[in-house]
Amino acid sequence: MREEADEGGYGLLDLSDRIVSGCENDLCLDMRFLIQSIMRLRRRSVASPSFERISTDGTSIYADPEWVISTYREEPNEVTRAVAHSVMHCILGHHETPREDPLWNLACDIVVEYILDCLDTPSINVEGREDRLYFCERYIKKIRVLSPERLLTELKEMSEWKIFEQRRLFVRDDHSLWAGEAGAETDWKEMSEQVMTDIEGFTMTLGERAGSLMAALRIRCRRRYDYKAFLRKFMTRREVTKESLEEFDYIYYSYGMSVYGNMPLIDSLEYSDDHVIDEFVIVVDTSGSTMKGAIVSFLEGTYDILEQTYSNGTRPKVHVIQCDDRVRKDTVITARTDMDSFLSGFEMLGGGGTDFRPAFDYVDSLMENGSLRKLKGLVYFTDGMGTYPRGKPDYDSAFVFYDKEYNDYDVPAWAMKIVVEEQDMIQ
Repeated sequence: MREEADEGGYGLLDLSDRIVSGCENDLCLDMRFLIQSIMRLRRRSVASPSFERISTDGTSIYADPEWVISTYREEPNEVTRAVAHSVMHCILGHHETPREDPLWNLACDIVVEYILDCLDTPSINVEGREDRLYFCERYIKKIRVLSPERLLTELKEMSEWKIFEQRRLFVRDDHSLWAGEAGAETDWKEMSEQVMTDIEGFTMTLGERAGSLMAALRIRCRRRYDYKAFLRKFMTRREVTKESLEEFDYIYYSYGMSVYGNMPLIDSLEYSDDHVIDEFVIVVDTSGSTMKGAIVSFLEGTYDILEQTYSNGTRPKVHVIQCDDRVRKDTVITARTDMDSFLSGFEMLGGGGTDFRPAFDYVDSLMENGSLRKLKGLVYFTDGMGTYPRGKPDYDSAFVFYDKEYNDYDVPAWAMKIVVEEQDMIQ
């Protein structure tokens, strides 16, 4: 499987390539879901490299032959671990967003090393696993999601000697080649999704060991939602007929009117191509777990987008409904001043459990009594699970889950589902 580092007959670069190739083979045998990712990266040993140990730009694995050979003689798994480490950076997209901040790079290394320690396969088993797991699991309890962004905040609070210790435990490759021009040729986002699919196929073999990798991949593959495009789906399309003054021929029109009295030869051309939102319902979950700031950001961002869809001064009628386990208040918004006034004095009414049914029942009653005549869509903003209506309503419905933990949610087949962060709502 592996080549001995002192095997004769090979030049330095050739021997390094053979060693790295053997390490890749071991990874493919131990973790078959990595096969396509490893095959996508070319293998290159570089004489007098400008990097340390091993590095990647997203298209190739670059190796310092002297480091590869000397390290392989001491502990073969160290080389295999370094290769797996760089490959995992690509799968998680770390190389696509390089930063000069050394703490950011350390945060990326910590995430990758934790994943590899959890996978715990023979070819990547190296010294220090217990110490690394202790550090990571300690912070997982605090930040809940082990992502570079969350870790960076914690690392900034650490002393220099603690940072030094973490570098010793977690750093294995060089990030100086990240985001090279060649890296743009490879669609690693697509590969990340493929790895997720492959892992699901090996669930019986991997068990819980792949849990941390799947959590990281869910963050990586999470769709950045175009909230503006989403709202367009709830726009009622109707005709707004207007004269096309550019195509209107006054000469023939006037001639016909003068000769025939009330019969123009050519009538004015008309066109219609406007989307108009007639009525829209926004329900905000005011249960005890929902944060006021998140609700305000959601309402501000949503109404900003609705304003951009107005056609020739047309104003939609927007119901903002506060609901936890029952409807607390319904505020009707017909203008920007209404929304500004509402938000400036906004008070959350609720604090109970989460039940989606009362809001839908209330909207149904508004439709029955004629208060809502042209309702196209309802958006329900919530931060957790509740009880859904059994049947499909007579209007499009979507649940917008505000979630910082990258959780997934199940909704009825008739509802749309979007998971957003605050930046998605206000971008």
